[in-house]
Amino acid sequence: MASIKVIKSSSVKSIKAQFKKEFDCSIRIYNGAKIADDAKKISELSKIDNAGGTLELGPKSRVENVERYFQETFGITVQISNSDDTKLADNSMTLNQAGKV
Repeated sequence: MASIKVIKSSSVKSIKAQFKKEFDCSIRIYNGAKIADDAKKISELSKIDNAGGTLELGPKSRVENVERYFQETFGITVQISNSDDTKLADNSMTLNQAGKV
């Protein structure tokens, strides 16, 4: 099982790189209604005081569960998309399937 580590000091760029490497899919991280700048840190985007933790994901993790985890844990909206970030993945897909959309 892959381990994606997300802590307060994690940058948007590093999280995106981890998703690409581990699952060959993309993650869009938002700052409000706009896509967050790659240089932003989770602590800058989070709406929750104690943002941080380790997110344990596998290739069979469902898109909707990953998106919900980021919202509930960090107060951050994310969306999972295909490998080249041109099409959003369906919520019922796994991360592995999302990369192949």
